[in-house]
Amino acid sequence: MSERKTVLCVDDEPEIIELLKEKLEEKGIDVLSANSGNSAFDVYQKSKIDCLITDVRMPDGTGVELITKIREENKKLPVYLITGHLDHSEKQVRTLKIEAVIFKPFDIDELADTVLHTLNNLP
Repeated sequence: MSERKTVLCVDDEPEIIELLKEKLEEKGIDVLSANSGNSAFDVYQKSKIDCLITDVRMPDGTGVELITKIREENKKLPVYLITGHLDHSEKQVRTLKIEAVIFKPFDIDELADTVLHTLNNLP
């Protein structure tokens, strides 16, 4: 990568944020974090974000609400949605233009490699 990329990780479980941050930073990716959809949107508006990884169910704004708000401004931002529940239709995933839905529990290394691949292939 010519310039460092930044991923915004959003989850109300601090352990998941820390694990993602550690793995992504090992791969040379800068990480910003938030613990709710509303706080994540504030971070998004103030920072240059190259990719979003967000949980679905959180207090103070869900991941779907966050993605919907971001899509109003940025249709191309790569988004990975983390969930422990099978509550999103294929149509909803297509409508929100999500790269992938990641089901808990998930392999942190595999997700980090996938995100790195996505970032390396951005125009």
